[in-house]
Amino acid sequence: MGAIDDRKIYSLERIQELNKLLVRAQEISAGKACVFASGSFGRLEASAHSDLDPCIVSLCDRGKRSKLSLLSEIALKAEIISAVKEFRLPEIDGDGKYLGQFTSYRLVKEIGSPVDDSDNTFSTRLLMLLEGRPILNSKIFYDVMKSIIEAYWVDFDRYQKNFIPAYFTNDILRLWRTFCINYEARTRKLVGDLRIKKKVKNYKLKHSRILTCYSAIIYLLAVYKLNGTVTPSDAFSMCSMTPIERLESVKNNGDLQKSHYIISKLIDMYEKFLDTTNQDGPLLEKQIQDNEGYMREDYRFGQEMFNAIGTIGDGGKFHRLIVV
Repeated sequence: MGAIDDRKIYSLERIQELNKLLVRAQEISAGKACVFASGSFGRLEASAHSDLDPCIVSLCDRGKRSKLSLLSEIALKAEIISAVKEFRLPEIDGDGKYLGQFTSYRLVKEIGSPVDDSDNTFSTRLLMLLEGRPILNSKIFYDVMKSIIEAYWVDFDRYQKNFIPAYFTNDILRLWRTFCINYEARTRKLVGDLRIKKKVKNYKLKHSRILTCYSAIIYLLAVYKLNGTVTPSDAFSMCSMTPIERLESVKNNGDLQKSHYIISKLIDMYEKFLDTTNQDGPLLEKQIQDNEGYMREDYRFGQEMFNAIGTIGDGGKFHRLIVV
């Protein structure tokens, strides 16, 4: 087995072990909310050096109010933080800022709204769909996922035979650009000896985040190429996969043989990335600092992703929509 399989097994085992520490959290959230992880645990590629990126999404009552009360939310967060500490994981990123509760109503209602970015519903929604992994209450997680997909596919009934998920695809592209903008904002002041931290962040951005976004686009392009349409069921299948599983699905499809070589190449390149990053931060920084070739690797990964999109899209209507 390679790094991809090893990381997947490790991630699933760790999530299962973590669940044993969240018995009280399960009691608090039962029937009211789910907790999911994004990041490396969500993609099932966590290592011993990974942190947990948890997020709470609650259901709403008929008055569109969260079923999870404020006190219950505080108690649930406390249980998650306590479990992370007991599990000896790194502290939750952003001092817990992104752990905050989102409601299923807001995740759907704020699609395309002026407050979608400022309320963090945009990034939460897309991460939930593209790399989310339920930790608590998976049924709620997948029910919310379906409701979000239905909102993106609102016009499907009118164009069932040739539906292109333009709305959803535009938001995926927007997420990638948001990642890039956030990277620049957070690293522009890193100068001198701190520049190596910027290089490491860039190296990770141009592998894991590209994969999260563009594996989804490649999968949707492939479905459209084969069927001439993309159904809500297709989207749900895609969102239920990890980014690597999406590429493997395309690679294993006998009707997409023209793309097999380049998809296999992307998977191999990503496996090398996982091998490289399987070490403590200071060691990784030194390794990348001593070898400028890593920066060329992230460029090549992006180039191969571009080539894969071109091969599968083949200049068709959906492909053109992605470019212009």
